[in-house]
Amino acid sequence: MDELSIRTAVEAAFAVTGAAAPGWPDPHPDLHEETDPAEYSRCLDPGKYRILTARTRAWTRALSELGLAEVEVLEPGRAASAWREGAGAHAPTRTHRLRPHRPGALPLLVGRRGFGGYEDNVVVLGAGEPAVLLAHVPACGCDACDDGSAALLEELDDAVLDVVTGAFAHVSTPHGAVRGGRTGWQAEGAAGGLDVERLLHDARAGRCAHRAVHGTRWW
Repeated sequence: MDELSIRTAVEAAFAVTGAAAPGWPDPHPDLHEETDPAEYSRCLDPGKYRILTARTRAWTRALSELGLAEVEVLEPGRAASAWREGAGAHAPTRTHRLRPHRPGALPLLVGRRGFGGYEDNVVVLGAGEPAVLLAHVPACGCDACDDGSAALLEELDDAVLDVVTGAFAHVSTPHGAVRGGRTGWQAEGAAGGLDVERLLHDARAGRCAHRAVHGTRWW
């Protein structure tokens, strides 16, 4: 098993789960073109974002059929307590957990919520148990922030792969949280002034002095 095999399985599953959720091109390909101010307060087609739910269904199907994880559907009461921090107002209304079979691997929390008259056009991902916030896609559903479906699917895929490959690490410090993945790191608030690389290295080595979330890869 490797990352390529997993990606291939996801694409095969997405051909089924995403059949009724077509993608769309970047409506703002010209970076020098000024955005219409009206786009910041509207979303003409919120239903198109259901492609994200279709993608999470593909990930769920692929990871379970590959024998890497089992699926746990969480009732609303259990779903609320499944989050440690960071979900806040983004708390999803429907949630399931992908629990990896490999000891030491992080569970992946997959939630759905909605806007614009839909119940499932926003995806909220978490890692760990209880989970820290991993991704909220789309971060903003207004037309001005729309970069096309390819960018959104890449963001979602990268978040899931960070957990599945064991690259994800999250550290809570008194100055804010830091998180790292396969392609770099992010820091909140004053935490950016800390030695983030050292914090993440220690978290992955299991010797961090702060509250840390990290796990091994799923295979």
